[in-house]
Amino acid sequence: MNKDEILFWNDKYDKEEDLYNKGDEEELRQKFQQNKYVTKNDLIRIVRWKFQGRLVGRQKRILKFLENVEGSFIEDVSKLAFKYNDDETRLKLFSTIKGVGNAIAAVILTFYDPQNYGVFDIHAWRGLFGKEPKDIFTSNKHTIEFFNKLREISAETGLPCRIIEKAIFKKDLDESKSN
Repeated sequence: MNKDEILFWNDKYDKEEDLYNKGDEEELRQKFQQNKYVTKNDLIRIVRWKFQGRLVGRQKRILKFLENVEGSFIEDVSKLAFKYNDDETRLKLFSTIKGVGNAIAAVILTFYDPQNYGVFDIHAWRGLFGKEPKDIFTSNKHTIEFFNKLREISAETGLPCRIIEKAIFKKDLDESKSN
């Protein structure tokens, strides 16, 4: 996709997706950038945002895991993760929070730094790479490959990774619905 196509699909995403809680992303971004950590309540909001209207069973399972995680542990892990500039380290740190895998970690990082991250999702993956590998969500290498591809497109277009990812997600979602 070229820059104009990305902007078209991003605009379509903004109009048609995320109607449930449009303000969460911006509110949490500001909070994460100011505080440099994630609270337990923030993480619960992210899980609800990520799985709104989709994969409700997965949402419930993750929220159940989070019930038994201390809020101070989530804050400490996120403080440490935000201090590193290494994707592998950040993903490993977030994975120490029970229920948080690469998809949720990517949302946290995207909300914190939309210039350099995008939400790791099956539609965005397919839009970039085609058919997904079986271990797509359990292997850090795929998540890092995804981030790096977004950054490559960002360098070419001058657009933030989050805008690129939203456009790719929306295009693939719409095309998969019409097939």
